[in-house]
Amino acid sequence: MGWLCSGVAQEPNDVQEKRIQFSTIPNTQQKSIQSYYRALKTANYGTERFSVLLQLAAHHIDQANSDSIIHYGNLYLREIRNWDQGIKAKSSHFSKAYFILGIGSRFNGLIDNAVKWHIQGITEAEASAQDEFGYRNKIGLANTYNLKSEPEKTLAILKDLPQPLQEDWPELLPKTLTFLGDAHYLQAQYSEANEVYNEALKKSIEIEDERQELTVKLKLGTIAELNNEYSLAFELYNNARETGMQKGYLNIYFEGTIRMGELFYKEENYDAANAALSVAYINAIERDNLHYQKEILNIQRRVFAVTGDHSNAYAVMTQLSGINTEIARRQQQKVIRELEVQYETLEKEKAISSLEEDKILKEAELKRQKTIRNAFLIGFLIILIPILGLLYLYYQKLQTQSELAQKQKVINEQKVTTLKQEQELNLIKASIKGQDEERKRIAQELHDSIGGNLAGIKLQVSSIGENFSQWKAINAQLDDTYQLVRNIAHTLIPKKFMRNVFTDLVKDYVSAISINGKLKVNLHTQPEERLNIIDENVKFEIYKIIQELVTNTLKHAEASEIAINLSAAVNELSLLFEDNGKGFDPSKTKDGLGFQNLKSRVKHLKGALHIDSTENRGTVISITIPLE
Repeated sequence: MGWLCSGVAQEPNDVQEKRIQFSTIPNTQQKSIQSYYRALKTANYGTERFSVLLQLAAHHIDQANSDSIIHYGNLYLREIRNWDQGIKAKSSHFSKAYFILGIGSRFNGLIDNAVKWHIQGITEAEASAQDEFGYRNKIGLANTYNLKSEPEKTLAILKDLPQPLQEDWPELLPKTLTFLGDAHYLQAQYSEANEVYNEALKKSIEIEDERQELTVKLKLGTIAELNNEYSLAFELYNNARETGMQKGYLNIYFEGTIRMGELFYKEENYDAANAALSVAYINAIERDNLHYQKEILNIQRRVFAVTGDHSNAYAVMTQLSGINTEIARRQQQKVIRELEVQYETLEKEKAISSLEEDKILKEAELKRQKTIRNAFLIGFLIILIPILGLLYLYYQKLQTQSELAQKQKVINEQKVTTLKQEQELNLIKASIKGQDEERKRIAQELHDSIGGNLAGIKLQVSSIGENFSQWKAINAQLDDTYQLVRNIAHTLIPKKFMRNVFTDLVKDYVSAISINGKLKVNLHTQPEERLNIIDENVKFEIYKIIQELVTNTLKHAEASEIAINLSAAVNELSLLFEDNGKGFDPSKTKDGLGFQNLKSRVKHLKGALHIDSTENRGTVISITIPLE
């Protein structure tokens, strides 16, 4: 659609001319920045100097001076590493330095670097309980994921942030809402994005955050543009761009100019697009901002291509290729510089370690000399002890040894008697414990094995007609139940576990449960070769656990579908059981005999059991068993 179709065709020529006039950004911030430089020279090393570095970095973030942001971030990082303080004190500053480096990398188009810095910032903030910069790094990471077109990660990060932000750091809430709106926008959820953007605009106005207010207006402009409200979009873009230029918010100026260029391109007003983008490109070059240079050239390339200006299009493509190469080169330089910083830090740590080692050696030598001197003194005193005293001690020793021999004989006799009594007591305890375990095992077998089979038979009988094949299945289950009773009587593992393939047994059981059509059971076993060679006792217990889970579902869940996933890795067996039944609240439900047996079996196998259930949303049970 052309510019005349956008609803502003009635404007006089002078107004249209005014709308495409752009000026360079005046440098009005130099006077105030000088005070930061002076403060940096006189600040004491440590927290005072760190505070000045933070303010300098914040200033350059406002100006979108990407290399300056990275410079002061790296300077801050280097001074923290050389700071003579503990790890916890350093961690709070590390989270701030990583935040600065994340922002600078993003401005410089180094998106993967930005992700890395923000994640390190979050880790350091958690280590030092530095909540504010933990939140700031999470918000920065969310914005970076939006730039990588991964909005689902952004939504995962931001879903729990707004409430604490609103209470403790209200200035961060508009940014959070803005990035949340961006995630919805990337997922083409435009109505949700518009709603969140308007809320962000409201919060920005409430806290008088003019920069964020302009940022949100740019976002609302994109929504207006999607709805073909080009006049409103232009008004929002131009207002943000001009205010950003006046206030020194250069990133907003660049964003507004780029979006105006896109809008002019869409309306086929190519001269206006070129005018806006050319001036913005000059400003981006002055500030060495590769990200905005790349964005601007991408639009100009399309403008020249559609107007048939192939020479300029080729020139722009050449510039764009050079910028992409420069971004890649800087990415590599950043990696090399990080390695250099790590090497320098390691060398300094080695030097410190060497000094400490020398100090320890000197202290050890002084201690050794002192010990030798004391030893000579003690030896001299020992030599002065009367020989008669030694003879007297020897005589006393002989008498004492004779008495001890007599007492030792009595003690040995008592020990023999005590050991006999302890052995008899241990035998009695072992017998009682064996009886208890045997009773418990039989109770489990009766509940899990026979109870599970009878529950399946009951379910099939309730829906059976004259279907002969179902009668055969029931007859087979009755035979199994009979065999289980015999096996319990003989305290043996069922013979079918020794005669048949384990996965086939599980499949046969699942097929028998599913045969009446009322309950659909989906079974996945992988890899079957690994599952079939695990220990017989483990197979038996897993089979009983599956029976117990199915029985509980049949009795209580009112489910129509069950999913069972049984898998084995090298050192671990995993069972995931899920039904679509009515669920329950585990905190309010007392374990019955079935769940007690289930937990007992898992505990016997040294496994872990996790139950995830909510009322009216089904139940998921996860069991992991270590394999030898």
